[in-house]
Amino acid sequence: MPIEGVSDLVRIPRLGKIHLGVKVQSEKSAKQYPKATDYFVVPDEVAAVYGPKPTELQIMFPVDEPELFAQQWLRAYSMTQGLVCIGTGVEARRKIDIATGTIADHETKDWEWREISCDPQECQEYQTKRCRRVMNLQFLLPEVPGLGVYQIDTSSFYSIVNINSMIKMLKGMLGRCSMVPLTLTLGPIEVCPPGLTKKTVHIMHIKKDIKLSQLAHIAQLPPAKVLIPEADTEEPPEDLFPEEVIAKSTKATKTTKKTKAVQPTEPPPPPEDEDLFSEDIPQVDEQLLKGWMIVKGSVKGLNLTDGQVRKWWANVGVEIGLADFDKALPPENVEHEMLSKFETMLEAYRERMREKENNG
Repeated sequence: MPIEGVSDLVRIPRLGKIHLGVKVQSEKSAKQYPKATDYFVVPDEVAAVYGPKPTELQIMFPVDEPELFAQQWLRAYSMTQGLVCIGTGVEARRKIDIATGTIADHETKDWEWREISCDPQECQEYQTKRCRRVMNLQFLLPEVPGLGVYQIDTSSFYSIVNINSMIKMLKGMLGRCSMVPLTLTLGPIEVCPPGLTKKTVHIMHIKKDIKLSQLAHIAQLPPAKVLIPEADTEEPPEDLFPEEVIAKSTKATKTTKKTKAVQPTEPPPPPEDEDLFSEDIPQVDEQLLKGWMIVKGSVKGLNLTDGQVRKWWANVGVEIGLADFDKALPPENVEHEMLSKFETMLEAYRERMREKENNG
């Protein structure tokens, strides 16, 4: 007799990855950065069928469950710890250093996964782009020799929405989305990030190269009963997480709040739709970040007015108010030396308040 749940399942191997960019040498440093392309960067066996720079691929989804072939989460990575946080935009699971209660890093010896709240707009890892939304899209290439799936990793808001929309439409019309012939394309659109000029980015979408009259026939065919491999998520997608970014692992705020993890919810779109890091993305100095976090804690612990804060910063030629200290990152014109002097001023103010209270 067959074994229930084992004998009736077939696992499809992963044949390779398809990328949305290539690595180039930075003009500002010796580092290499991924740069977006207007074509799919494909393995040799795929290039033999579609050419070296295809913009369209004939695909099929092997199963009907998007949570298997189109996983999508907010993810943060570390050079030494790999995947250190995975969240939904509401709740997350984070790898925590048991000794310090902060996010695991290169000094961590013992760690555990803990469930925490997740808010991208308040999360330092997300603000510094060490955390990003990532979809792992897996599919069959029926025209390419070999039986298995290929994987594309994307963080593009528009690509993720386009693919999710097509999956929902297919399932609504057919009751399924597996083994339906589709065309995955990479094409240009214009986006206008707030405060910036218009720019052209290339996003993925799915064309349904099939007549509606054929859908009824396809819907009657039994879908293949298969399991695709678990998406490759433990290692950071090299298209999306350059080494220089995840190498700057920072200590997160200690947290022990317990919550129940749920399926991903779509966070609000970022100011621009970037699939890849580029060399012109500003990198925040780790020392500056630590100084900013210290000063933020000091400001919140004192009963300062907005006028007091603005008056001090006006002395160094910077316009900063009390509300700026609610943000995850310091303003662009703030330097570490300024933060050190401001912290010294705060300590002096704190001492005056203590003396006043003692004499009071």
